[in-house]
Amino acid sequence: MANDTFQKFKSSVNRGITTISVKTSSSLEKTKIRTHIDSLESEIGKLYQSVGENAFLIWQQNGDYGALDEQCKLLQAKKEEVSRLTQELSSIDERDNQILGNTRQDAAPAPAPAPAPQPRIVCPNCGAQYETAVNFCRKCGSKMQ
Repeated sequence: MANDTFQKFKSSVNRGITTISVKTSSSLEKTKIRTHIDSLESEIGKLYQSVGENAFLIWQQNGDYGALDEQCKLLQAKKEEVSRLTQELSSIDERDNQILGNTRQDAAPAPAPAPAPQPRIVCPNCGAQYETAVNFCRKCGSKMQ
């Protein structure tokens, strides 16, 4: 009887240690991916601004929009990378559930869908992005419009 209780306790501790190890490793991995996604999204915002400015200049001069092709391809590549990284985050969760033996019924309920993204406010000088209105850019100090 005592041996059975000890085995249950030992098994419970081992599961706990495994869970902590897996979740810590995954948390670090997911944080790196999210940081990369944030960096890419910032670059995407700057590219959108640059493409828009260049398109307007070309329009003013009745020029050929072919010059924007490279910027648009770079923009598309960054958006595809964000999509790939987002899928990678999902696969990490699935991998963790498999390692920890969680089934769909046992797994934590899916998080509520994120609210629709609010339009980002972009600094006209440095391209920094803000989710809420600010009077001055926190990065370069320029007055926001």
